[in-house]
Amino acid sequence: MQPNEYSVPVPSDRTAILCLHCGKPQEVGRKAMSVTCKFCSKSLKLEDVKISRYEARRVIETCGTVTIDKKGHVVSDVRCVNLQLRGKLKGDVVGLRKVEVAADAELKGDVTAGSLNIAPGAMLEGFYRIGQPSNGEGAHKPAEESNKVEEAVRQETPQQEEPKAAPVIKIPVRKSVVPIRRH
Repeated sequence: MQPNEYSVPVPSDRTAILCLHCGKPQEVGRKAMSVTCKFCSKSLKLEDVKISRYEARRVIETCGTVTIDKKGHVVSDVRCVNLQLRGKLKGDVVGLRKVEVAADAELKGDVTAGSLNIAPGAMLEGFYRIGQPSNGEGAHKPAEESNKVEEAVRQETPQQEEPKAAPVIKIPVRKSVVPIRRH
């Protein structure tokens, strides 16, 4: 092969991701399905996950989007960039950017996310931490590392005003109004 025939990725063929484990940004090829973090040497899955049936796992991790369809029922912790929940999920959720809960969806577990969108009629149970961490939290990371992470997230998301405070929101659970008949 001659040097001009090599398929070396050009900068437009790369995308920035955040490691789910150490939180450090890095560039990867757009078509890559998995990589190893340069900083913490952990394996990262980059492809999106779609679940439309019952699944029980220890954890679901991806640097992409996790979608749980209406017929999906998941018993697992979820660590991802975005989560779209239309079915049932029992487990803790860490969404680096966005967590969306559709109407008639059920979520039982603690949620930490950049933003949370809940449709009317959704059933929620747990504690919720929404927004950027305040000064007291996340103090174990040096300031320059957290600035790099915030910069990488801003580059990939549309420019919007970010919330100044990170309130903890406790949402009451909807009680069942249908009596249970026993024979």
